[in-house]
Amino acid sequence: MPFRSIQRVYFDDLDALNILHNVRYLLFIERARGELLQALGFRWQDPIEVNPDKHHVIAHHTIDYLVPVRGEGELSIELWPTHLGRSSLVIAASVKGRHGNVEHARARTRLVRLDPETQRPCPWSERLRRAIAPMLRDPDDPQ
Repeated sequence: MPFRSIQRVYFDDLDALNILHNVRYLLFIERARGELLQALGFRWQDPIEVNPDKHHVIAHHTIDYLVPVRGEGELSIELWPTHLGRSSLVIAASVKGRHGNVEHARARTRLVRLDPETQRPCPWSERLRRAIAPMLRDPDDPQ
């Protein structure tokens, strides 16, 4: 089962055609990813010694816009990890209508953990691996 987050679309998220602005999709996905990590016990306010995995960067985003989101309302952001490598983690996302009946966009984000001192890729912690491993799914199948 994917992780789900409900995000609210407001008037200022829309463009002149009353369509959700393209960059907002990534913002909603980012917020949902933060909620996922928080739900797994990885709090941003924890010191680096407690949560070393918070020192990571986004290495790559891809997104396909499928059906425009029109007007204000709520969206369901579904996330599921698809790859956990030595220092990289890929999380797939689906942006759907609040009740999941319309898929508006599908995306993938690759995160890379960095060593705080060298700023070079380094392995994810065993703690993160234990939390993410049971969630790993096929890249094209959120169910």
